[in-house]
Amino acid sequence: MATDFDPYRILGVDRRASADDVRAAYERLSAEAPAGSERRREVEASYAVLGSEDKRREYDSRLSLRESRGMPAASAEALNLAGEPAGYKNVPWTMGDVALALILPLLLVVLNVGAAITTDTDIDDLTETDHIVGLAFGFVLEAALLAFVYYFAVRKYRGSWSSLGFRRPENVRWWFPLAIVGGSFLTIWVWVGLLYVLGIAPESNIPENIYDYAIPVVMLGLLTIIVAPFAEEVFFRGFLFQGAAKRWGMWAGIGFSAFIFGLAHAGAPESWLLLPAIAAIGAIFAWGIAKSGSIYPSLFAHVVFNSVSFFIGFTE
Repeated sequence: MATDFDPYRILGVDRRASADDVRAAYERLSAEAPAGSERRREVEASYAVLGSEDKRREYDSRLSLRESRGMPAASAEALNLAGEPAGYKNVPWTMGDVALALILPLLLVVLNVGAAITTDTDIDDLTETDHIVGLAFGFVLEAALLAFVYYFAVRKYRGSWSSLGFRRPENVRWWFPLAIVGGSFLTIWVWVGLLYVLGIAPESNIPENIYDYAIPVVMLGLLTIIVAPFAEEVFFRGFLFQGAAKRWGMWAGIGFSAFIFGLAHAGAPESWLLLPAIAAIGAIFAWGIAKSGSIYPSLFAHVVFNSVSFFIGFTE
């Protein structure tokens, strides 16, 4: 492959092929080639070049230069492009996939907020059964997020979970995850402190009396410390941010994913004052995957942040 690598030839498309044509060829050939085979690696390497607008433009410019010098069309330089770390520019899913995956979660948020407004229920008066039902719904919602990601990012394009950020961090030092943790806590402390200076006491979405019941506390711990960080990092950073960043660029992707992340945490009106800080924390997490090319730093930070928040609840 190193001496005969021509992504256009491998995918069976010409140089005027549209992005949709390239994607269709990639999907068809990936389905035909066995996983782990040399043919599959050629197809994936070719799509890594032609599936990225920037890399395709760079490859075309190099190809034109080689042709003007009478050199062969196959270029070893293309392999250098294909071998770069797989960041958000190379993810196969589109904003159409992201939009479809957002429909159900946003609908559930609207229903949740609507119920909180219309029923005017005091969340601190909920019974043990109420808490168990609510937490069970939370587990279902997090599972739904993972299911959407699996369908639109892995199964549809026959890709791997590494495209969602499950790869070794690059270009960062060992303390990078700790910096994300620190930035997250600094953000929430500054925001809450500002609200108190203004004479406003924000409230959490977590009912205070939930810590009076054993089963809800165990469920809350599992959901808060393990399930939610994993599912939300995969969905909001691995899938949502990378899909938006591929289409609009890194900063627009950070802003969009952070806004949706904050909106997804909307519950009772009393907690809405915290949403800007939650969105800002989501932006920090998204920047973490953009900087490192990996979901692990933000996943670590999410687990630590939620763990501290959970245990603080016992002291209140």
